[in-house]
Amino acid sequence: MPNGWFRPGDRVPVTGIYTANHDQHRKTHEVFAAEGDKFPNCRMCGERVNFALAQAASRIDEDTGFGKATKIKPAKKRKKKSAGDG
Repeated sequence: MPNGWFRPGDRVPVTGIYTANHDQHRKTHEVFAAEGDKFPNCRMCGERVNFALAQAASRIDEDTGFGKATKIKPAKKRKKKSAGDG
């Protein structure tokens, strides 16, 4: 697992949750990044942001332990019984 800090433009080495550390304007926070993507610039501090892997994670759709997600069908509406039914 990689350790150290990554800068905007670096490739994300491992899919997971990263700690984002900005230059003064924002508190440290966590973000999700996918392997192979590039870390982005911050809209406020530009390249003065860096990222550290907090927790590696796999994408659920790439985990062989899970099947494909299925759409949940809405429950069928029950017919109201009339006063003369049963």
